[in-house]
Amino acid sequence: MYASLDNLISEGSETTIDMSFKGAITDMDAAKARSADAKARRRLRIEHIQRLERVLDSVELHNLQRDRQVPAAMWQQLQELEGVLPVPAPAALWQARNTARLHDALLDWEADLLDEVAPHRVAYDDTHDD
Repeated sequence: MYASLDNLISEGSETTIDMSFKGAITDMDAAKARSADAKARRRLRIEHIQRLERVLDSVELHNLQRDRQVPAAMWQQLQELEGVLPVPAPAALWQARNTARLHDALLDWEADLLDEVAPHRVAYDDTHDD
């Protein structure tokens, strides 16, 4: 019942389960590999979200300094992020001509991204306060 599907052997209508030590070791190795893969994907998602957060912090700093111009380097960072994030940037981001509008678009992008990587958060009442 708990053996992996890889260890199920079908012979006509008869099904047997490989319960040998070799089968158990194979199952453990496969579970370790899946766990390591999931951990690496989770770490990468966290890194991407942190990169977006750093850009958002930078935009907020520009706003506080009353510097409304979006630096060229920031556009480059945003293009790189769009290439690696699983959610495309909203059109409003690329149409933003000042940091205030860019900030709004970044918050929308961040919300879409979090909805994608943490789908359970849509059940929270305050996730979309629009």
